[in-house]
Amino acid sequence: SPSLLRPPPSPSEWPGPRGTANAIGATTHARTSEGPTTMSTAGPRLRKPAANEKPADATSPASTGASPTGAETPTPTHMSTKGMITMVAGCAVALVLLKWFTTANAPPPREYCHPMNTKIPIHDWNPDRPIPKDSLGANMITARGLEHLHKTNKIPLLPSGVPKIIHQTWPTLDTSNVAPQYRKWSASWGSCHPDWVHVLWDDCDIRRLFAIHLPDFLPVFDHYPNPVQRADIFRCLVTKVYGGAYVDMDYECAGGIDGPTGLNRPEGSQCQVFIVNSPDPEHDGVLQNAFMASVPGATFWDEVFELAYERRSTLSGRIWGEIPIQNTGPGLVSDAYTALPEDLKSTVCGLNATEFSGQALGVAPYAVHRNAGSWCACKFPAINFICWRNCKRKKKKYVPSMYRDLTRHKNKLE
Repeated sequence: SPSLLRPPPSPSEWPGPRGTANAIGATTHARTSEGPTTMSTAGPRLRKPAANEKPADATSPASTGASPTGAETPTPTHMSTKGMITMVAGCAVALVLLKWFTTANAPPPREYCHPMNTKIPIHDWNPDRPIPKDSLGANMITARGLEHLHKTNKIPLLPSGVPKIIHQTWPTLDTSNVAPQYRKWSASWGSCHPDWVHVLWDDCDIRRLFAIHLPDFLPVFDHYPNPVQRADIFRCLVTKVYGGAYVDMDYECAGGIDGPTGLNRPEGSQCQVFIVNSPDPEHDGVLQNAFMASVPGATFWDEVFELAYERRSTLSGRIWGEIPIQNTGPGLVSDAYTALPEDLKSTVCGLNATEFSGQALGVAPYAVHRNAGSWCACKFPAINFICWRNCKRKKKKYVPSMYRDLTRHKNKLE
């Protein structure tokens, strides 16, 4: 065939310079006097110096990186510490912005979070007084179990109309990491009130509560930067929907809360909501939200949520931090009470702090607020990872706050 008799290409027709690779990195064949050889193009090869060639001087332009004209070639530099911090902070803020604009679109959890028969036994949580094992107070139930009892009208009521329910919250239903002190204080409510329903709400059940009963407020709930803010506003909604008493995990029952000075007011009383008076009005306001009780559907909670919407979290607050006491905490409840018309203020009754808090002295006849200070509000929550780590530690360890400084309070009383 004529094509088989075609002569080899001349050097001018080769794809690249003689003995080198072509532009696309393929292997070229160099034809020498010894015959064709194959050259790899995996990387650059060092040129072997000639026998009569002297090594380059250390001060020559080729060795120093300087150009022949004398101008120094810029050398690459590493990022400074300030630049690294700025980059990390910018990434954190970007993540916050991304979450801010996407959280509101998260689908609400309308399905139940836990099975119906989920129960958490607390009779072995070492309360000061034993809990009868066959009583309602011997086990915590979930929100789904409470909803079933609520629909079937199986929740007993006090004469004041307050349902016999104790509401408490923890991030998950896994109580294996609950500190021994919290276990003891939580189980004390089963000792005091064994015929009351004891409910433990986790984060999933709480968000579902808002999705079902207050869906317009769910975006505000999701945008709170601190977990304590969601726990604060939750207690207002759960007492509005189901009624009963909400108590913090660091609240201990001493003698019961259903007496005539507690939730069982005499006939003729207009009380619908019961909130413990603040032992430190300068810090909290006139009321404290660590212990609150209510009849279902009390009108006071409407005022609370209107004010909470006005004080909803802003984008700058999510990045730089907020003050939960005023946005969702005792300051919110106190200001909502102050804003009530005079004819409605009689429906909100304060519980004596000496009898139902004992925060200043650590003792009280009916209920004691141990004020473990387990809640956290981080400044710069977008980038303050150390604060969040300390928050997790405080959940597992009893850390007395400034209110537990008995010496300071006793000196003030003296």
